[in-house]
Parts: sequence; C-alpha cells; structure tokens
Amino acid sequence: MAGSAGKSLAAGRQRAHGRPAAGFVAVLVAALALPSVTVARGAVASGAVSGAGTPQAGAAGGSLRAWGDNQFGQLGDGTTSSRDTPVKVQLPAGTKVTSMRAGCGHTLALTVTGHVLAWGYNGDGELGDGTTTSSLTPVRVKLPQGSRVTAVWAGCFHSLALTATGHVLAWGSGSLGQLGNGSTLSSDIPVRVKLPNGTRVKAISAGSGHSLALTATGHLYAWGANSAGELGDGTTANAATPVKVKLPKLTKVTLIAAGEGHSLARTSTGRVLAWGDNTDGALGNGATTNSFTPVRVKLPVGTKVLALFGGCVQSLALTATGHVLAWGDNSTGALGNGTTTNSAIPVRVKLPVGTKVTAIASGCDHNLALTATGHVLAWGFGVLGQLGNGATASSDLPVRVKIPAGLVATAVAAGPETNDSLAIVHRARR
Repeated sequence: MAGSAGKSLAAGRQRAHGRPAAGFVAVLVAALALPSVTVARGAVASGAVSGAGTPQAGAAGGSLRAWGDNQFGQLGDGTTSSRDTPVKVQLPAGTKVTSMRAGCGHTLALTVTGHVLAWGYNGDGELGDGTTTSSLTPVRVKLPQGSRVTAVWAGCFHSLALTATGHVLAWGSGSLGQLGNGSTLSSDIPVRVKLPNGTRVKAISAGSGHSLALTATGHLYAWGANSAGELGDGTTANAATPVKVKLPKLTKVTLIAAGEGHSLARTSTGRVLAWGDNTDGALGNGATTNSFTPVRVKLPVGTKVLALFGGCVQSLALTATGHVLAWGDNSTGALGNGTTTNSAIPVRVKLPVGTKVTAIASGCDHNLALTATGHVLAWGFGVLGQLGNGATASSDLPVRVKIPAGLVATAVAAGPETNDSLAIVHRARR
C-alpha cells in the first residue's frame, strides 16, 4: 500500500499546485490511520521583518526545532499535530545534531557522533531501522558496522547518507531505482549505491525520486526517477544504478542540489547549470521547456553563488554578498520578491534592509534563510505553518520565524517536497 503510493507520486510527478496530490496524501493517511489534513491555498500576505541576535560560534551541534506539516510525525515531537511555530524535536538525551533533511513524510538528522536518526513515515523503510513501522520520535538508522556518516539527504520516500570513506548508502523506496544498487526493490536498512569502482563521493543530494553524487574529481552521477530528464543523461529513462550527467566538455562541478524533478550544479568557473523539469521556469534559463541535459542558469552578471537549493518547482541560490536569488514557480510567493508572478530567470528575494544571509533551504513551495545574526526567515506557502511565524497564511516576502526566546539558529533545512521546516539552535551568548 505505502509502496504503491510512493511509486505513483515519484513516477507521475502528481502535484496539486506544487504539492503531492490529494489522492496521494489520502493513501498515506489511510496507511497510518492518522487524521487527514486539508491543504488549501491561503491568502498571500506581504510583510518584512527585522531583529538581531548572536549565534554561539564554534558550537559542535545543537538541539533541533521543527514546524509545519506533522500529519506523519515528521516534526518528531511525539504528536501528529501541525505547528505554526517551532517545537522541540524529541532527540535522545544528550544528542546533538549537526545537519538534517526532510522528505515527504519523514525526517533525517546527523548527530555529532556520526550516527543517523530518522522519524515520521516509514511505509517503505525510509527510517532505515529494519522495520516499516512509522515513528513519531527519532529512531536510529541501522548503518553498516563501522560506518561514520558525514552527510544525510531525504528524498520523498528514500534516504541517503554519505560516509567518511566516500561511499553512499541508500534506503527506503526503490521502485524507481532510488537506491542505486541495481534493484527496484525497497530496503528498510541501508544498502550501498553501486558507483563505479574507485569512486570517492564528496557530496550528495536527493530530489523526489532521484539522487545526485558529486565525486572528488568533480564528476557528477545521478540515479532513480528520470521522467523529466532530472538525471541529466540525455534520456528520460529511470536508472537503478548511477549514470554520468552529461556536463559540458571539461566541466568540473563543485556544488550540487536536487529539486523535486530538476537538478542544479555550480561549476569550478562559477557557472550554475540546471536540468530536468522546467514547467515553471525552475531551470532559470529564460525558458519553460524541460531539458534532459544541463543548461546554463541566467544569473545576474558578476554573481558568485555559494549555495544552491531546489524545491518542488522553484530554485534558490545564496550569493557571496549574502543576498538570495530565486526563480521558477511563484504562485504562493516562493520567490520572495513581493509578487506572485513566476520567473524563468533569477530574481532577488526582498530581504529586510541590512540582512545578510549565511545559509538557505527550500521546501516544496516555501523557502528558508538563516541570517548572520542567527534569525530564520521564511516565505512562500504557509497554510500548514511551515513559515513558523505563528500564522497559517502564505507570504510573498520573508517573515521571521518565531524561534523561542534565548535561542539562536545555526542551520536551517527542509527538503524538495516537504511542507515542514527545521532549524538547529543554541543558547544565545550573553
């Protein structure tokens, strides 16, 4: 039952205004016997924010806050109640988290000790604990003995981990080849992705049903779903083992990001490439035609990109000057420029005056930004509380997330097809 739901979503890219179709949500709700949540568009509200604080520098990990959609327990607070302000994730006592990612109904977190925790929906084994039983609080992923993980990513119904030895592990749904092990079977424990012998991976990213791996030599591999060309190999055929992305000749990649059905990469020369689903302009090349191989994003002249993120049908970039660019679907204000007009080329997010951003993240139709002062800004689709400002309305300008008093954020996260948000927090320095 759960497996078939995953197949239909990832294979068909069935969205209701950029989110999983209502029929798909109903299947998951029935599988978990949880109350249904009605997703409807809220009025887009414009508004600016400001404020100051001091992040705790040099801290090795922190506690975790989450907000937004929680119908599958993906907020990890032991409930299935959605939240419009951050709540504390119930991590095991003494646990500190260094990074985290959200899938369609599950969440992953990497601890300071290199272990991986997971919680939420588990119908396809995406929690990696050897079961298909969902959990409202974190459980430990059963990593191979001796594995130390350095990065995690969540797809819609699959999960990825990068090990310190440069290998990639995957678990959860495998119906579209998401696990990259040559099979289309799901796995409730991590399996090794079959990259070419001798390949050492330095970065990973996951979209809805596809995954990316950047090698130490600057080459790029992809596997899984490919109906929109998101693997970048010039075809629309799914791949159960990694295929090489057809980059322009002599191109070396230094940064990657996977959206729901599209992919992004920064090259060693500072260019940004994109491929896959371009229905709403998420490739940023001025067109709305899908591309099965990488095309160049039309960045403003002189832009230096430090980070990339892909959502359902929009893309996000952080610049070296601390500004944020966005492009693609804007029907819920996800571009953050005070309008709801789509853009097939990057536009600048209207941050509060004087704001410098240090990190970004994208959900399905909403985006997050971490400021240099430890605040979190959010904009776009907000009817499930994913903007974290105490409201359930969308916003076409950034609003400030209500992080509890006395805390500052040091990291933010979401996922390319999620309606919830995450932040690592620390006590503010006095």
